[in-house]
Amino acid sequence: MTAFDRLTRLVPPPSRPQWANGDWDAVEAALGLQLPADFKQLVEAYGVHHFADFLTPLAPFGGRDLLVGPAKRLLDQERGFRDRYPEECPYPFYPEPGGLLPWAGTDNGDRVCWLTDGEPDTWTVVCWNPRGWYYDAHPVGAVEFLAGWLAGDISTTVFPDAGEFAESDEDHEGD
Repeated sequence: MTAFDRLTRLVPPPSRPQWANGDWDAVEAALGLQLPADFKQLVEAYGVHHFADFLTPLAPFGGRDLLVGPAKRLLDQERGFRDRYPEECPYPFYPEPGGLLPWAGTDNGDRVCWLTDGEPDTWTVVCWNPRGWYYDAHPVGAVEFLAGWLAGDISTTVFPDAGEFAESDEDHEGD
């Protein structure tokens, strides 16, 4: 079973996902890099679905620019802190080579990123709390991380486990 199959068994995709379709070539041209295939599959199936009422993929389509614009501003937003406290920033930031590129966000303001080093389908997921400046790396892709987090097989020190939330995605099936 693929990670995507596992995810769809854990959380069936909505019948009409919001902001799920668009021009991937244009998104990748704007970013200047290719995105992992599993992320494209995730967005096309779920759009901006709110997993466990907490974690939302940053779909690059629809009413708001959740992926490209914020990604392009990331380095500028974090440069001052990194210049003052380089020891607190173990990773470069996109658009720097191999930099962190957020692909999801949480209700707490945490970011779930890729470390954009190597081929896109091999990128590592890094959970990041920009308020406390701590990171947690997971050598898996976006969908495998999401399915593992939802199933309780993957934990992060950055945000709570999915099982800690009172409502489940099943309560919102078809949203």
